[in-house]
Amino acid sequence: MKRMLYLVLCVLVCVTPLALVVLFLGMRWPLDDDTLFAAIALLLISVLTYPAGVIGTVFCLGMIWSGLVTPTETIALSAPIFAGAGYLQWYVILPKVYGRNRGAGESQVPT
Repeated sequence: MKRMLYLVLCVLVCVTPLALVVLFLGMRWPLDDDTLFAAIALLLISVLTYPAGVIGTVFCLGMIWSGLVTPTETIALSAPIFAGAGYLQWYVILPKVYGRNRGAGESQVPT
């Protein structure tokens, strides 16, 4: 997956719950609780950033548990943490640890 596409997906998943809440409030549809939107977003962003996304998940749950912000606001606040952790994992750390292939047709053994 391209780096920019990955970051756009992370931001999109984190901003979508806020957009849905604004849509529901703007259309004056009944919205008893926005926790479902936040739970779906947390599940999707956790899958995109697993296993480094655990850092963002702990941050999210800590903010919700302390009661500082609503669940939907927590997802939006933690978007940079999720995106940063996932980016570091998939595009910085893992390529350095496992290396990149030099090419499909090139031999890895020096001659």
